[in-house]
Amino acid sequence: MENRKVRDEIDTLVSFIRQRHKEFMMARLQPLGIKTSSRGSVLYAVFENEGLVQDDISNRLSMDKAFVTRELNALSEAGLIHRLKDPQDHRRNHIFLTEDGRTVGEAIVKIEDDWVNMSYNGLSVRELNELKTYAERICGNIRNT
Repeated sequence: MENRKVRDEIDTLVSFIRQRHKEFMMARLQPLGIKTSSRGSVLYAVFENEGLVQDDISNRLSMDKAFVTRELNALSEAGLIHRLKDPQDHRRNHIFLTEDGRTVGEAIVKIEDDWVNMSYNGLSVRELNELKTYAERICGNIRNT
């Protein structure tokens, strides 16, 4: 079936992009003291939305809640984030960056900008929007299966 061949090629391309992104990020995050790409993703999520609770971070990143908790613990031990108890629900912690965490978050923004400039070089805004539309349609097709 021809569709299977095209699907395999797309899956291979997406996998290649994802792997190269991870390698790109790790080469630049490790000198900042971030040991895993997922830890960088968690820190970046907090940087973009300080005050989120752990469940929100888990949902935004589609990561297991226990895994996010471990990553947050590591970021806390590194002095990059701190937690504040929710005044209405003491079981929930809001996550905030420390000054060091904010500095690393700003560096991650620059690293991501470098990735975007390199990887999307030569694509028009229209082409990027079309690519996003196709990816959203595929995600919609498989989201609740």
